[in-house]
Amino acid sequence: MLSNKLTFQITAIGILVFSICGYIPAQKTGADKDVLAKFEKSIEQKNYAAIERDLLDYAIANPQDAKAFELLGRLRFEQNRLSEAKSLYQKALSLDANSASAKINLAVINFQTGNAAQAVSELNEIADRDVSNGALRLKLAQAFALVGDCGKALSNVEKLDAKIKNADALPLRAECYLQSGEKNKAISLIIPAKNLAKQNPAATIKFAEVLSAGVLHKESADVLRAVVAIAPNDYDALVSLATSEIYTKDFANAKIHLQRASKIKPNSPELLYAEGLLESERGNQAQSLELLEKSLAANPDSEAVLSQFVITAMRANQAGKALRAAEKLLALKPNEPEFLYLHGAAALQNNNLRAAENSLNRFVKSRPQDSRGCLALGLTFAGQTGKIEEARRQLKKCVETNPNNFEANYQLGLSYKTQGETEKAIEHLEATIKSAPDYALALRDLGAIYLQSGAEAKARIALEKSAAINPNDADTHFQLTRLYNLIGEKDLAKKHLEMFQKLKKPDKNGM
Repeated sequence: MLSNKLTFQITAIGILVFSICGYIPAQKTGADKDVLAKFEKSIEQKNYAAIERDLLDYAIANPQDAKAFELLGRLRFEQNRLSEAKSLYQKALSLDANSASAKINLAVINFQTGNAAQAVSELNEIADRDVSNGALRLKLAQAFALVGDCGKALSNVEKLDAKIKNADALPLRAECYLQSGEKNKAISLIIPAKNLAKQNPAATIKFAEVLSAGVLHKESADVLRAVVAIAPNDYDALVSLATSEIYTKDFANAKIHLQRASKIKPNSPELLYAEGLLESERGNQAQSLELLEKSLAANPDSEAVLSQFVITAMRANQAGKALRAAEKLLALKPNEPEFLYLHGAAALQNNNLRAAENSLNRFVKSRPQDSRGCLALGLTFAGQTGKIEEARRQLKKCVETNPNNFEANYQLGLSYKTQGETEKAIEHLEATIKSAPDYALALRDLGAIYLQSGAEAKARIALEKSAAINPNDADTHFQLTRLYNLIGEKDLAKKHLEMFQKLKKPDKNGM
């Protein structure tokens, strides 16, 4: 097989030679159309190797055939060779300026490579008359959803015939409803999706995955069980069902479904990913990372696996690994909000505060109502000298958006505690405990401030509860030692001092 570089060079040389010679092809024949249809079908079936050489030869031999270059661009796009795909789509459009398919795919590439404004402009330039069939209109709707315009996405869906609208378009409709906060509309599609399970299991599975991405994991599992009931050996359904069950903490059934899937496709990248996710959610981060690394070895550009790898690596305190995976995600899709957030969070954990601030600012701008952004950005500012007020502004924005955001209240309390502003620190830490009564660290810090301000009785309640919830926190025992010494309970003070010293004792590595 030719290398990527050589293949592209041949394509370029072929275009150049026929352009210089002034070659004018004959009118496309029925045989040509049949050949192109076969190429297109093979791409749809992902049989790239079977037609790559022949499609390239056809494009060189027919340098004025826009469809040939469009299909070659689509092939390169499917192979994630985006720069080549972009050039080929531009060539196709130079031959047929009204090709809606080429415009859509070019817009998607521009969006994924950071040219969001250009992508939106290209989609808006597509004339309605050039959208020749339902499949193309659905593709246009999906592209509008990708760039964040669910209004136009849904307006195009409404122009589809009922067969497509209530089948292949179901996942897109659910995605847009969830993005626009219309959760009930997405849920209302569950029954049609279940009814679709027998005739179009692929669309039903995609619909369920959209629900899961929208944190409707229970509903997603319900839909997928309908597919598995009809097709018990559907590998994709089994893996997706197990994934939804993992998120609902139904680990036993998730394990059963993954074992069934492993008999169909053992050690596949998707299976390894789901197994890695299971181990991560069960708290086995080291084992999870091993499984995810194996999955990435087989599919290094998988966005789902890379995303989970970032999350698992952060949980395992492997900040360097997390950041490298997050950087790869951003290289794949520079404008994807979730990837911006993961990169910002990983950079923050890695103490690369400048990179964290850049990515999180962009995330907050794209999703201003998502409290993860203001919280992470607030922590990023808090870690920088002279930016405490900017940190507090972000954290207060989180609380304004969601008064029960206990983590934002906790971080606000800490910011005031470190600055010696006792009253405000107590105010926010008490609000934290109101929303999260068993938050051990917040109880500890609130108890410490109570003790500092002379409220020993309140301090005792908070600190003793913190120790009961998290008996392995050395600082809690230190604060209890101070408290008991202060109120004259020397035996308890001695007991907690010993516990503090034991927990603080260096390990064999001197840590």
